[in-house]
Amino acid sequence: MSRIGPWSPVSDIAHALHNGTVTALDMAEAALDRAALVQAELNCFAEIDAAGIRNAARDLDRRREAGETLGPLAGVPVAIKDCTPVAGLGNRFGSYAFANEIAQSDALVVQRFREADALILGKTTLSECASSSFCVSSLHGVTRNPWNPDRTPGGSSGGSAVAVATGCVAIAQGTDMGGSVRIPASCTGLVGIKPAAGRIPLDDQPSFVDDIQHHGLLTRTVADMAASLPCVCGPAMSDPRTFIPSLPSLGNDANVAGLRIAVSDDIGFFAVEPEVRTRLAEVASSLERAGAIVGRPVPKWSRAVADGWVRHWHVYLAAFFGDALDSVGSLADPRLAAVIAKGRSHDAVSIKQLDLVRKQQWDALSELFSDYDVLLSPTMTRPAVGADEDDARYHAHTPDGRKHGLDMTSVFNWVPWCPAVSVPAGLSTDGLPIGLHVTARPQREDIALRVAAGVEQSCSHIWPPKWKPPY
Repeated sequence: MSRIGPWSPVSDIAHALHNGTVTALDMAEAALDRAALVQAELNCFAEIDAAGIRNAARDLDRRREAGETLGPLAGVPVAIKDCTPVAGLGNRFGSYAFANEIAQSDALVVQRFREADALILGKTTLSECASSSFCVSSLHGVTRNPWNPDRTPGGSSGGSAVAVATGCVAIAQGTDMGGSVRIPASCTGLVGIKPAAGRIPLDDQPSFVDDIQHHGLLTRTVADMAASLPCVCGPAMSDPRTFIPSLPSLGNDANVAGLRIAVSDDIGFFAVEPEVRTRLAEVASSLERAGAIVGRPVPKWSRAVADGWVRHWHVYLAAFFGDALDSVGSLADPRLAAVIAKGRSHDAVSIKQLDLVRKQQWDALSELFSDYDVLLSPTMTRPAVGADEDDARYHAHTPDGRKHGLDMTSVFNWVPWCPAVSVPAGLSTDGLPIGLHVTARPQREDIALRVAAGVEQSCSHIWPPKWKPPY
């Protein structure tokens, strides 16, 4: 077998498959072997579909031998979060409420992966009902971080992140309603994107009208993201929000010369650990030396933005999962049950009034975008924390009135038309990844990824590190 495997760059895998220097069945077996090892230690898969990936690989090899044209992701192993339907596999949401649910058809994002000739390895773990920044569920237990198994890989798409970070797959799909792709990307040293709303159809989710929802992707590099994202984007009648300007042409251009980058270490109100602030400052200086026009405006946001998103999220969970969780009683995570109760306690008028907070948030951000192309900030206020902790610990005020939060991502789901990317920027003193967050103007994934590539290049002397996750 060649040295090409699920840990290889996406373009290398597809090129090798097209040239016949590796077979799709080789790729499938390598992914299965790696997944078995990682699963035993870190618990990142809800279901591994050995028969499915082998059958798809054999068919792909048959088509290549017959001289058929193959798709752009030919032979690339992919994992799908266990709240996104894959025909014939479970779709459990990490919950006993859905433990017996079997998907009858593929979500459109999965269908598009298949059309690109990617190989679906299986379904990944998540927090129950995708509700948490951690990856713990009543159904599947705790998923652990490959950099330190005592730490969380982040949530809710934690299993997807671990599958990519450990080389089980080259790409993983996740959902992102408050950072559920970007949080685990930061915690595990990956590139994670929340594309602009409407890029990837949400035909499979409870509501496409609630605009904080996104499908997103996790990859190991910006180049892999640029190769992957176009394959799953595009309009579909099942989600009318997808009829937006076409995805800009994506590349791996790390030239930031002339780009206007606003840098903020706290986006106005977060308490951020010193080494995260230091890493951001070092990267910003590097981008400035590379020709970017770097400014440090003070975003006109307050904690009301983050608190408003939390109330919105509580209502979302109560509306779409409350009845199902009621049906399983004590089998549901009690922390999620408490969140559901909070969501049910809010009246409709107070929730609609959150639109006023969102309007103020957008007015401030649009003012910033009148002078800058992107906003660069930390993804998380600190590196990955304990795997057994929970979100409630991170909603307090600090003595100076700042938010003692964990993620800094959720507020950007309230401006869903703005793509946002988390990109690794080195390790903490404890050997844990630190991610930086690039938010671009509406529908400008090309600019977001260009700056992310610039960050990647500026950190090339320290990332990827010589020491990699041991699993």
